[in-house]
Parts: sequence; structure tokens; C-alpha cells
Amino acid sequence: MFVATNRIKIKRGHGAELEERFARRAGVEKQPGFVSFELWRQEHGDEHEEYVVVTHWESEATHAAWTHSDAFRAAHAGARADFLLGPGEVKRYDVRLASSPAAPKTPIVGAQ
Repeated sequence: MFVATNRIKIKRGHGAELEERFARRAGVEKQPGFVSFELWRQEHGDEHEEYVVVTHWESEATHAAWTHSDAFRAAHAGARADFLLGPGEVKRYDVRLASSPAAPKTPIVGAQ
């Protein structure tokens, strides 16, 4: 699995506006190899608000295909929001270990 993050700093008071922009997003969910999307908000920030966009992909290649697609260009088209503070900080990661809750054990009918 491959994960891409983008840390975004914005002017205070614009968090709801940024969240709404991401809620209206379209296209990435239809991309081959896309696994999931998350938008994280930092609990407290002194001078600004901070968010991290997290996308999970089957592979680095499927993420790269998204970033070079017409759908990516369309999703990022338009005027830059005036509440953004600088460019985002993009990071890329290969997932080396992962875990999730174990599935509940289902009793086998008739087992003693």
C-alpha cells in the first residue's frame, strides 16, 4: 500500500470553508488503485489552522497515474483560495506495516 499526504496551513477561521471544498471533491474515488481519503484537522494551532489530506493507494504507480490524469488537473483547477498560507507540504510513504481490528470470531454451529 502507498500513502500520500499533503499538509495545508490556512488562515484562522477558514477551516469550515476548506472542509466544504474537500467535501465537494469528485473524481479521486473513481481512480484505479484508489483505496481511501481522509482529511485530518490539527486540534490546536497558534497562528493558523492546519489540515492533512491523506490518500491511500494500492501502489505508488496508481497514485502517480492519478497525479498525471485529466481528472487530477480538473480537481485542482480554478483560482487558488486566498486563505491558503503557502504551498502544501506533500509527502509520500510506502506502508511497511499495518494492522486493523481482528474480525469477530463466529462460533461454528454444532461445534462442541
